Amino acid sequence: MNPKSVRLFLLISFEYLRRNKILFAAGISSIIILAILLIKFSFLFSSNTLRIGIIGTYQEHDLPEEVTNLLSTTLIKVGENNKILPNLVSGWETNNDATSFKFKLKDNIRWADGTILKSSDLELIIPNTVVSFPDDKLIQFDLKESYSPLPSLLNKPVFKKGTLIGIGPYKIKTIEKSRIFITKISLEADDQKLPVISIRFYPNEKIATTGFNLGEVQVLLGITSPKNIPVNSQIIVKKKTDFSKLVTILFQTTDPLLRNRSLRQALAYQTPKINGEEIADNPYPPSSWAYNSDSKKYLSNAKEAGEALERAKSSIAEDKLGSEIILTATPNLEEVGNTVAGSWKKLGFDAKLRIETGIPQNFQALLITQSIPVDPDQYFLWHATQTKTNLTKYDSKRVDKDLEDGRKMIAEDERKIKYFDFQKTLLEDAPAVFLYFPKYNIVYLKKVEPLLNKILSL
Repeated sequence: MNPKSVRLFLLISFEYLRRNKILFAAGISSIIILAILLIKFSFLFSSNTLRIGIIGTYQEHDLPEEVTNLLSTTLIKVGENNKILPNLVSGWETNNDATSFKFKLKDNIRWADGTILKSSDLELIIPNTVVSFPDDKLIQFDLKESYSPLPSLLNKPVFKKGTLIGIGPYKIKTIEKSRIFITKISLEADDQKLPVISIRFYPNEKIATTGFNLGEVQVLLGITSPKNIPVNSQIIVKKKTDFSKLVTILFQTTDPLLRNRSLRQALAYQTPKINGEEIADNPYPPSSWAYNSDSKKYLSNAKEAGEALERAKSSIAEDKLGSEIILTATPNLEEVGNTVAGSWKKLGFDAKLRIETGIPQNFQALLITQSIPVDPDQYFLWHATQTKTNLTKYDSKRVDKDLEDGRKMIAEDERKIKYFDFQKTLLEDAPAVFLYFPKYNIVYLKKVEPLLNKILSL
């Protein structure tokens, strides 16, 4: 092409752009906006990237288990029937009165930064316990009082002291914050078969659901209600039962009306089973080695409720049997609370539901989700001395003795005898109604299921 032709082409092009500058500007703007949207909603991410949404506000020192379990692993692990087994340790030994424990680390375990794991790298804080490191492989715990369940407390991922460097399989690539709270965290693994993970944190379920619907994330973990998620063939809702939590009705055993055991039994029998939930009839999950299948059963038994109410009449004035009973519940349990209150009305009581955020200082009956330990030791929930955590103010000398003995004994068969008796007494006294183990909802796009399964299987 000769110089004259080039100049002519440029002049024509310039004139065309001058006359159509508005159209040209609009076209450039559209391209820029489209690029921003693609980046914002991560449509350009690699097919090996999994974008996950988690609800809650977190800092580096209190990351949720969904994150810490990817970054590291635990000293012990929970096996079949909730038995405690070695994981990063090869084993442990204790003295006769369960006041001193020694754990030995396995050989050649490396942190994610490549350095060998040493016992002194760990920061292990347990109340009323002195932790020491006799050598690079040993961890020693010395307690003021006997406590045989101590190994079960080591079921949390470990990190190098003062860092977020774990044992893997993932390590942190980047962290984004808004003031002190983490808004986004990116994880990568040395194993190329595992996906890159981008985690976004949302302050509440409403905003998280909006983010999922807009495509910001492909997976939402742990939402309590997936009702606002559109139902279609491309979205899957998977429900997993969380046996570490228990939805329970706690009775205030010092209340003038509810201090009557027969009346509490009547309400427990009258309480309905909640459809679609994993029913609990015990303070322990059925998988626990301490679970007593022969213990007393309540829920949805109108005949037994009537008989228990008749027994209560012998020590309660007739005019009190139609009294008001206030059931307090947290907002996420409002629907369940209405169901329970409606059922109690059939016994003749003026049952009403009150919704409160947090744990109220005063209540008659409280519908709440409680965390329960892996070990059957529930001393902090039911022993009479535990005034801050024994919310029912339950006081039973027999239960106290069972719980005291159970945490001093080392042999499982001896402990089981104590916890069987504990269940028998507790359920007969009915300071609480155990309803169900709640579900853990995972919502995700069908197309990322292969990547998600890799993560969930870790």
